[in-house]
Amino acid sequence: MQNKKALHRFTKILIDFMFYSGILVCAFVPVIIYKLIPYTFIAGSIRLQLTAVLMLSGIAALYILWTLRYIFKTLLHTDPFILENVDALRKMAVASFVIAALYITKCLFWFTLGTIIIVIIFAIAGLFSLVLADVFKQAVQYKEENDLTV
Repeated sequence: MQNKKALHRFTKILIDFMFYSGILVCAFVPVIIYKLIPYTFIAGSIRLQLTAVLMLSGIAALYILWTLRYIFKTLLHTDPFILENVDALRKMAVASFVIAALYITKCLFWFTLGTIIIVIIFAIAGLFSLVLADVFKQAVQYKEENDLTV
C-alpha cells in the first residue's frame, strides 16, 4: 500500500510539473521562434504559422494536463467513477484530435517526419480517451446499479 501512495504522489508531482512548466513554455514560444532560433533554420515566411501551431497545440496540451489533474484528484480523494470524469475524458479526446489537426495543418507549410509521428500519437491518444470514457461510463452505470441494490 505504501508503494501505491508513493506512486500516486510521484504521478501528481509529475503532472503538476508538466502543467506549470508547460505554461512557461507556451508563454515563451514567440521569443523562442523569433529571437532564439536563427533565420537559417526556420524561414521567415513560416514563423508566424509555426508560432500559431505551437501556441494552439500548447494550449490544447495544457488543457489535457488540467483535465488529468482533475481526474487524478477524484482518484485520490473521492470515487473516480463519476460522470464528470467521463466528460473530462471526452474533452481530452477532443483536445487530442485538435492537436492532431493542427499538426496536419502544419504539414501544409512545413512537412517533417516528426510532425506525422505527432499526428499519429495524438490521434491514438484521442481514440484511447474515447474508449476510456466509454469504459468509465459503463463503470458509473454498474456502480449506480450496485448502489441502488444495496
